[in-house]
Amino acid sequence: MSGAPLAAPPQAFLSYTRGSDSHEDWVFNLATRLREDGVRIILDQWDLALGSDQCSFMERSIEQSDFVIVICTPEYAQRANNREGGVGFETSVITGALAAQIETHKFIPVLRSGDWISSLPTYLRSKHGADLRDEPYSEIQYLKLARTLHGEPLQPPPLGPKPAFSSIRTRILAPTSQPVESRKSPTDVPQHDNEAWGRSDPGPTIDVVVTNSSGVIEAGRAVGHEYPEPVKMKALLDTGASITVISKTFAKYCKLLQTGETELRALGSLHKCGEYAGAISFPGTNLRPYDPIRLVSADFIREPNFACLIGQDILRNWTITFDGRSRRVTIAD
Repeated sequence: MSGAPLAAPPQAFLSYTRGSDSHEDWVFNLATRLREDGVRIILDQWDLALGSDQCSFMERSIEQSDFVIVICTPEYAQRANNREGGVGFETSVITGALAAQIETHKFIPVLRSGDWISSLPTYLRSKHGADLRDEPYSEIQYLKLARTLHGEPLQPPPLGPKPAFSSIRTRILAPTSQPVESRKSPTDVPQHDNEAWGRSDPGPTIDVVVTNSSGVIEAGRAVGHEYPEPVKMKALLDTGASITVISKTFAKYCKLLQTGETELRALGSLHKCGEYAGAISFPGTNLRPYDPIRLVSADFIREPNFACLIGQDILRNWTITFDGRSRRVTIAD
């Protein structure tokens, strides 16, 4: 009995700028890995014979491929924007295709060096891409690229049932001059080693565990991705931080799925930060975990003092009492 015919493998053309041998080797290795993962790759290093017409090869490769993977570097962006050389010719072909179908998903930027502003040609800046800058590059980012090429994007977790909302309207109490006692049992979080906040700890801290969101972990494990064992780290309660931030070192250890980039102003300067689809919990307490939650990483946070700043995105949900004499902080959510 014959089965259903197999779908044709996706075909992708790699557009890049020739430069150093190391950059061309990196492109070759990426193309080889994608071929090993079932993607038919068109690459000049093995598809363009000596004496062939380069312009005809580039135009035909772009038009006949399902995808065009653009390896983005500052040099590529400069040549594309100035219409220089082979990259400039490819840019003319690509922008013509984009003009004909602006919503196409055919053109995928892959960030190799620089940043999303300096390395992307003007015509690609609205496109979502994969970040393969690290050495070695992120397996999660590579997996996103491979899944896109095969038409199998990451799926969200199953939709849960509607919560059983109370039909009783809660009366909002007007502010009083006396503090209102929380009806929930507060969670006492002693400081590490009972040290004063002014010594090893720059302020009140709490133990946290940071991981990818449960949805990301479930989808990653379904395709064989492995994650490190969660470990506790010390987090500083920072009422001046608008968002929860972790160190870049810890984000890399946790293999957090980077979903984008942002900028934060801290310590008098602007810092480029990664954005992640994460989860955070508070071991040894009754505080509810946050899953999923948007996290960012920054290089101004360095271990061993603390590896995380708990920002206002979480703190605004807590009632916090500081007791400087006993070096304790009481938290209720």
